[in-house]
Amino acid sequence: MTIAKAIKRKCADIYITDNYLKHISNYHRIELESLGINALDYVKLIATNFTQIRKGSGDSLLLVIYRDDVHDTAAISLSLNGDIWEVRTAQPRRTKEIEKKELLWSKNKKVVGLPQS
Repeated sequence: MTIAKAIKRKCADIYITDNYLKHISNYHRIELESLGINALDYVKLIATNFTQIRKGSGDSLLLVIYRDDVHDTAAISLSLNGDIWEVRTAQPRRTKEIEKKELLWSKNKKVVGLPQS
């Protein structure tokens, strides 16, 4: 709730559908394999540990675990009825790409490696 107020966005739960999980698994397979994580666990990791929120394309937001070079990122959009945030994709992104996006909120914390499960 505190973060939602700070960025002037609706506070709602974050969900992902099977179709978007398949998209992440198919289109970002190599990145996920290099991290040693599956799509669902990757999305959960980002949704529970993000350190930044940036403006995405259109009305979307980017949840980012900001690291030194490559940042774990999930793009989310408010559902049509406005009651949940839906994860559309998740992937590692480079600093150059992330820093082009407007920073809306930051925890001011860098994470060195993937948290151990």
